[in-house]
Amino acid sequence: MPLTRLLHFWFEEVWCKGNLDAVAEVMTSKTLISGAVSALAEPECDYGEVVAALRNLLGPIKVTFSHAMETRDWVSVRLLVDTSDPKDGNSFQMTGQLMARVEDGKIAEMHSNMDYFKMFEQLGQLPPEAMAICMTGERLR
Repeated sequence: MPLTRLLHFWFEEVWCKGNLDAVAEVMTSKTLISGAVSALAEPECDYGEVVAALRNLLGPIKVTFSHAMETRDWVSVRLLVDTSDPKDGNSFQMTGQLMARVEDGKIAEMHSNMDYFKMFEQLGQLPPEAMAICMTGERLR
């Protein structure tokens, strides 16, 4: 299976459909995870719990890839996430990047970077323009 297709399956099944059983189909208990949620995802935490917590904050999720590159065992994608705030239905889009190393058909390493600032701003958990405020040296209140 092409590696990009494995990531399509990962995002469609796990993130879009919420099929947490698919986590075990794509990852192993030894998968190395890095990124904003990596502290929540390893080593004792079940990655499915992290997925469930984030999905609980959002409306329906649609993930598309705007860019993809792969080598023999590495794949990298830039993704667009279309979702909404379930409280008011306001839709928004955020972006991210993911690199993964695949071994024996499963993700052995996953390094991700998502625009969580944008997500939390859109959900009203951070003030609008929180990044710009932080860049001035001011504290969020």
